[in-house]
Amino acid sequence: MNIFVIITAWLSAAVFAGTAVYRFIKFAAMPLHLRWELYPVAHESREKRRYGGSYMEEVDWVKMPRRRSPAGEISSMLAEIFFLHRVKKHNRHGIWIFSICMHWGIYLFTAWIGLLAAGSFLESGTMARIANITGVAAFVTGASGSFMLAVKRLAERGLRLYTAPVDYFNLMFLFAVFITGLVSWFADPALSGARAYVNGVISFTPVSVPPVTILNFMLLQLFLIYMPFTKMLHYIAKYFTFHKVMWDDAFKVKGSPADGKIREQLSYRVTWAGPHIAPDMTWLQQAQITGVPEAEAAGSPSGGIPDTASPEERDAAGAGETGE
Repeated sequence: MNIFVIITAWLSAAVFAGTAVYRFIKFAAMPLHLRWELYPVAHESREKRRYGGSYMEEVDWVKMPRRRSPAGEISSMLAEIFFLHRVKKHNRHGIWIFSICMHWGIYLFTAWIGLLAAGSFLESGTMARIANITGVAAFVTGASGSFMLAVKRLAERGLRLYTAPVDYFNLMFLFAVFITGLVSWFADPALSGARAYVNGVISFTPVSVPPVTILNFMLLQLFLIYMPFTKMLHYIAKYFTFHKVMWDDAFKVKGSPADGKIREQLSYRVTWAGPHIAPDMTWLQQAQITGVPEAEAAGSPSGGIPDTASPEERDAAGAGETGE
């Protein structure tokens, strides 16, 4: 283990953290999502969550202060993160057990690295034993989960049809990280090489460790650099899926930031085509077109506006129909 390996370790952590933060900011700056408002909403009271109720059921709800349940949101998120609740509920292809093994392998691997890092500052035989158990559990669950997910996707046509080559690559990349960790444990049952590796990285001190341990950590570091640029960063996107799409049931207040964003987005120009779409109109103008028979719209791509009309004429037609 030389200084290049140490620099690579710190560089991979920096790339991972920096890219993840950058993509979170990019997600947050995107236009407003189309809200689903799927009930039950997690931040409602326990009673309303039980039957899918809403604060809007109350008389004069608009005058009342909003009561939100952080505990409901937290419990729903934890159920999804640690138990893949929705995957289990819709376990049509029988992948839940393998998926949860892979995810728990990642969680345990992260905990193992954390315990090794903590052991650099707090020498404890108990902590070292816990770290060893955590590491082995991570290798076994992660390797079996990622490998069996790849096999399942190859073997079952319903999964194979929408599995892209990159999905197999991602699973095999994870499998390589876990399986080399398992091999390193067979070569070094006390995982002292892994402990020395982490100590060397933290202290910037080159140390001697088994080659398979270096391979395991180098694969991990390459994965940290690669992962934020892929859809495997979905754990960050899920925050927005839950809080800004599924659970966002707030009513719009005039002059609020959300109101400003909606006004801005309604001024966007339509850039897609379809039998019912009038090109070059704003989103607002397009949404307010009413009374166009489907057959008439199908016969004219512009929804009744001549194809030869200029953009100015299209705007005028849209304004006439919307009453602006």
